[in-house]
Amino acid sequence: MKARIIIGANYGDEGKGTVTAHYTKHAEGKVLNILTNGGSQRGHSILTEDGSMTFQHFGSGTYYGADNYYSSFLILNPMQFVREYNSLIVKPKHIYRNVNCLWTTPYDSIANHISEEHRHASCCMGIWNTIRRSKSIKLNFDTFIKTNSVQEMYLRTIKRFYEKEMFIPDDWKDIWESKYLISHFINDCIFMYRHTETSGLTRTNYDELIFENGQGLLLGDTGKDEYDKTPSCTGAKDALCMLTEDDDITLHYVTRPYLTRHGDGFFIEDNVGVTEDRTNHYNEGQGEFKFGKLDINDLKDRIINDSNGLKFEIELTHCDEVDRVSSFKKVFDKVNIYDSALIK
Repeated sequence: MKARIIIGANYGDEGKGTVTAHYTKHAEGKVLNILTNGGSQRGHSILTEDGSMTFQHFGSGTYYGADNYYSSFLILNPMQFVREYNSLIVKPKHIYRNVNCLWTTPYDSIANHISEEHRHASCCMGIWNTIRRSKSIKLNFDTFIKTNSVQEMYLRTIKRFYEKEMFIPDDWKDIWESKYLISHFINDCIFMYRHTETSGLTRTNYDELIFENGQGLLLGDTGKDEYDKTPSCTGAKDALCMLTEDDDITLHYVTRPYLTRHGDGFFIEDNVGVTEDRTNHYNEGQGEFKFGKLDINDLKDRIINDSNGLKFEIELTHCDEVDRVSSFKKVFDKVNIYDSALIK
C-alpha cells in the first residue's frame, strides 16, 4: 500500500493542506485522507478553482474526492464538524471515526477562550482543556450518544469542573449559563454520529493513504504541559503506528523558505521580505502572524531525527515569495516546489 505522511517541519502554517491536496488530486486511484493528530485547531488552507478553502475537521484532500478517517490521536469537535460539513463543496462519501477519540465540549472551548484573553498562544478550540479535563471526566462518544439519560448530566459535570477550577467572567456568563447550549451541543453530537462510521473501513478499498498531520515539528509534545506547544506528536511516529513494514511509505516534510509563527512563544522575528501572508487566516486567540529566517541546516537536523532512516521528500511552499530553491537543493536530494497559487 502506498502511504504518504504529510508533516509540518516548523511551527505549523507551512502549507500541509496544499501538499495534501496536490497528492490527492494526482493519486492513481482512491485516497483515504487520515487526520493523524491534534484536533480542529488546525487550519489548512488551499486555493482551488472554486476559491480559497480552509479545512479544520476534514482532510484537505476532501475537495478532490478523498474519504476521511479520524485516527485515535485526533480530538473530535462536534460543533466544528457540523459547521464545516455544511459548508463543504465536496463532501466525503465516507467519514470514518476511531471509537477511542477524545471529544471537545463547548465548556472546554469556552474555558480555553477565557484563559487566552490575556495571552495569544492558542486557537481557542479547547484542545489542552479537553485533554486535562478528560483525565478526570471522560466518557466514550458512542456511549454518550446511545445513553440519553447521561447526556445532560455528563455535560453539567464538565461545567461544574470548570466552575471549581476557574472564575467565569461576567461577559461570558450569558453563554455559559445558556439553557440552549447543552441542547444545541447534543444535536451537534447526534449529527456527527450520524455522518461518521466506526466500522467498515478496509484498507484494500483504497489505493493510497495520505496522513495529514497537524501543527509542526517545533510545536511537538514535549511531555510537559506547555501553553505554547501542542499536546500531540507532530512528526511521523503516530502515523507509522498505523502502517506496516510492507507499506510503501514516503515522509513529506513541508516548509516555507522562511519561518512563521502565531502569537506568543519563543520566536526571533526578522526581515525575510514578506510582510503579509496570503493563505493564513487571522485567529484572535493566536494573535499576530510573525516572520523569521529559516536555518536550512537546523531544518535538516529536525527532519533526519524525525524520519529515522525512512525515505523523505521536501515540500517547499511559497517559493513565489522568497527564492531559496537552489539553497534547498544543495542540502536535500528531493525538493518539490510550490507557490501560493492554485493546486497544480
